[in-house]
Amino acid sequence: MGLIKLEKGQILHKAGKDIVSTVEVLVKGTLKISNPYSSITAGVGTFIGIVEHPGQPYNYTIEAIEESSVYSYPYESIEDIPKIVRSNPKIAPVLAAQSTDTAARICAVYDQQFDEVAKEYDQLMADYTDYPNLCIKVGEVVKEFPEFEAIIPPERINSIPQWAIDFINSLKENEEIMKKNLYPINVEIAIGMIMSTFNIYNTISEEVLLLNEYRKTLKKRTTAFNTTMTAIKTKLAELERAENGEGDGSVKIVNALATILSYAGVSGEVAGWFEDLISQFKANENRYDSSDEARLLRKNIQNTFYDIYLPAFMRSLTDDDIPIEVKMFFMFGFVDEELAGEKNTTILYNMAKSYTRDPEGNVFTVYEWLKMIFMSEAEPSKNEFDQDWPTYLRDQKNSGAITEERMEAMLNNPQKKLDFELRNLFALGNRMTFGRVTSFVPVFDAQNVLRPLDMAYITATKINEYYEKIRSIDYSVFCRQAVYSNPEIGITQVYYDEDITPIMILMPNVGSRAALWQDIDGKNRRTRARMLVSIFNIENTEDAMLKLFGEFRWELCKTVQGVHWNDVTDPSLTSMYCDYLQFFKKNSALSADNKEKLKTDLKKFNNNFKHVFIADYLSYIKFESAGSPRLNKVAREILFTFCPFSKEIRDKLSDNPQYTELINHHNARIGNIAKPISNLIHKLTKEGIHVPVQIAGQLEHLKK
Repeated sequence: MGLIKLEKGQILHKAGKDIVSTVEVLVKGTLKISNPYSSITAGVGTFIGIVEHPGQPYNYTIEAIEESSVYSYPYESIEDIPKIVRSNPKIAPVLAAQSTDTAARICAVYDQQFDEVAKEYDQLMADYTDYPNLCIKVGEVVKEFPEFEAIIPPERINSIPQWAIDFINSLKENEEIMKKNLYPINVEIAIGMIMSTFNIYNTISEEVLLLNEYRKTLKKRTTAFNTTMTAIKTKLAELERAENGEGDGSVKIVNALATILSYAGVSGEVAGWFEDLISQFKANENRYDSSDEARLLRKNIQNTFYDIYLPAFMRSLTDDDIPIEVKMFFMFGFVDEELAGEKNTTILYNMAKSYTRDPEGNVFTVYEWLKMIFMSEAEPSKNEFDQDWPTYLRDQKNSGAITEERMEAMLNNPQKKLDFELRNLFALGNRMTFGRVTSFVPVFDAQNVLRPLDMAYITATKINEYYEKIRSIDYSVFCRQAVYSNPEIGITQVYYDEDITPIMILMPNVGSRAALWQDIDGKNRRTRARMLVSIFNIENTEDAMLKLFGEFRWELCKTVQGVHWNDVTDPSLTSMYCDYLQFFKKNSALSADNKEKLKTDLKKFNNNFKHVFIADYLSYIKFESAGSPRLNKVAREILFTFCPFSKEIRDKLSDNPQYTELINHHNARIGNIAKPISNLIHKLTKEGIHVPVQIAGQLEHLKK
């Protein structure tokens, strides 16, 4: 007991170390009363340590923030406070005023701390909710944090009624009046005020301490999670800088496979199995050889790949923020940054980021195509047995695999349609376009990149340019014949050609082939063909496209001709070419050298007439159209008859003796077809009847 002088910065009592045995009255200077989360300042006349518990360690540290003095009294219980006040009646009004000030300060501190804790809790739970999706974005494996089950939100105290808080604040606002007119009346009034406010701020102080314990527990339980989230947010910031063109421009893709597997939501068993397969694949330098081990590994990767693609695809349908790794997976078959290589990963990242859908609606990634199937914007493609979706279901019903009711239920089921398309066009087409069927894997591998990716990348712009290029040479390549009839204006039947651009689907692989999947949709001959090509083509893309268009020519002719496709009595591209190749040895129009070459070609293509035609079509479009002869007389005549060059090309070749007669015959035939069309248009115009688009369009088509 006695006067204690304190230097600036001197600790009067240390929280958790010193034991409470005294209470002080501040008679000079200013003290700071603090805990790890907050503090208040105490002025002259404040009881110091009044909320502490005698015999217990201090909960608050008390420090001088300037040169100060306190008068210390023994403190064994709260009953000592009135005694201290009675022993100092002259300063009792000051002690009473300071007690209300301290109570008001503690109330404010509690409100501030509770708001901070509530904000901290809300942010924590928001991060915990976002954590799985953030892991997917940055390529982290989603971890479990079971300690979160024990975390409860902070609760605001109800032990102090609102009127008591309002009472304290009112006393504080009227402090000067109370100190001058009320507290000096009698020392017992001052003691009553001190003890009343003490009960309030002592209760609040207890709640502050409980709040502090809550914060300590919360921090302890969430240390591991917060450390993880800090790393994730750092990666997110790096990704944002990369997206904004800041930093070194490198792409930070880390643990992409975990991101993809987490996004797909497959079972731990499937995820672990696929991760193990990819690890084995990466570790095997001879992963494309013909050993049983390598073949089995590739087969297992194929089978599991589509089991992961499907659930990832389904989730993406309702996700407006698909992680970039998942987009790369959908577009390119990308699963692992090490397997792809750092440089390729960066290129794929940029391609996926910059990808936009074909505005002309001719070219689709396989992801976009599957989405159209699921949304019933397109019907499923044929399977490997040339069965469309309804035909397949009828076959299943007839074989007893499904019932009539089951067939009806499946017919318009989006999920069943999607499964059919994924297991047929996607799985088989992906393998087909890869080129090397026996060594196919659906995952992106740097070992398959035999041509710079930017050069091999097949964009919608490139495909549409190839469409226009082939039309500029073989102008009727995509045309289907249709009939227009309108008796009301005197048109009973007029044939016209309708140009129907094929659909091109970009398969997610680095391959060497383009393939025709089907020439029409179902049985409707006026529907769009479906073609496939690797999104990265490592061979001569122009040649691949020309061969593809040649295949389309052949298959569409077969479809149109039906059972007569090889019947020479019904002249067509396929029937005439089959007759030419079948009986070339007896054809007097062919020289001995021509016959020998044909014999070699047939052997080269395993006597497959279609493949011989496709090779000739390539030469016809690429070289013959430029005036460089490659074909024999018979092949040239058949091709020009059924695949005539455009007017521009014909004009250039008109002086070429190999084409002069063919061009003259063609022009005469077109003139005969165009004349009645022209007369009909003249008649309709003269009668003031609007010329149908089909009729006017046919005349323009013939002029080509």
